[in-house]
Amino acid sequence: MNPLSVVWDVLFVDSSITDSKTSGKMISFMGEYVGVPVREIMNWNTVMKGQKTSGAGFTSGLRFVIDVSEDSGGAIITLTNRLLSFENEFCALSTVSLAEKLPMPLDRKTRKSFPEIGRLMLSVRFTHGLGYDDAKKIKNAMGTQTKETKEGLNPIGTGKGSSGSRFSEEFRSMMSDPYWFRTFPVGGREWDEVRVTGGADGGVYELGFDLREGVKGLVEASKGAWWEKLDPDELTISPTLIVDCSESLSCPFDPTNFHHLENPEASNKLIEKVLEIEEEQTADAEMKEELSYTLGRITRGRRIPRQMGDEQGLVHGLEEGVIGRNFIMPWLADEFVNCLGFFLMTRKPKYWRNGKSEILLVHPFSEELVESLKGEC
Repeated sequence: MNPLSVVWDVLFVDSSITDSKTSGKMISFMGEYVGVPVREIMNWNTVMKGQKTSGAGFTSGLRFVIDVSEDSGGAIITLTNRLLSFENEFCALSTVSLAEKLPMPLDRKTRKSFPEIGRLMLSVRFTHGLGYDDAKKIKNAMGTQTKETKEGLNPIGTGKGSSGSRFSEEFRSMMSDPYWFRTFPVGGREWDEVRVTGGADGGVYELGFDLREGVKGLVEASKGAWWEKLDPDELTISPTLIVDCSESLSCPFDPTNFHHLENPEASNKLIEKVLEIEEEQTADAEMKEELSYTLGRITRGRRIPRQMGDEQGLVHGLEEGVIGRNFIMPWLADEFVNCLGFFLMTRKPKYWRNGKSEILLVHPFSEELVESLKGEC
């Protein structure tokens, strides 16, 4: 099972958002109420009308992330129901979701269950000047890492310092509605000592994704190139067909057009840069080996032929649906996540700590989902 967290969001009433004391009070109220260890805190960042989007903005809510990987389904359900009943004079809304940390690349089970539509969190940890030996450079890195991350972590952002140009228009079209959070560690501190003001420990963008157009485009473009429709005159109890994706398509949703695969030479240079910076920062041979291994797997671009048959529900006239659901969708999901993972690991290694980047799949909470994710159904 992938690591699992409960994500508890409390949004503030409008009248309290611009009060700088609200977040401190709410951290204490929520911390005392939650009753379990909290891994990290994030702040909902609201930029007021007329303010630059790169500015810090105001804290309009808090997000507590609680690791429940080792908890039973029953314990998770009890916790979430308790959090949903939270009430406070500063609380406008209390909601709960589940965040599943994705492996990179995706494993078979995760590929199979990956949804066509949903939300992701792209999370990085700051280096805080690691690798510099000059006090002025360290101070400068710590002073700019939040701004660099707010501008650079958004994969569909445009303008100076943004990262949207690294992805094709079609790839960006599969994502929408990005929202920025800063992350703050809790550690062993008392709740009245925890703050979401000042220097953060990392940054997160949560954004929506919709892979349906990509799946549809690949199914249509691959017909006659990767697979042929069944012969209606050939009667068989167990029809089969081969989907041979070894040759790339001109379709813009073919993963060969994605950031991590479109230019192998450029990708290798980015990987080399990551390893060079890790050498400067820690000279940790094991970390460098792990980074090289993970990035190598992400960029291998596997295109393995697959046989479809009656186990997948294959019958004449339903080929597109069977191929889209059982082959194209899991493959596209895998390379979609690989592309974002490569981006997180190579975009700003001077500011984003190697080995700490995460992609989390955000699920709306339901008791049935908890039981499914914990394998208790």
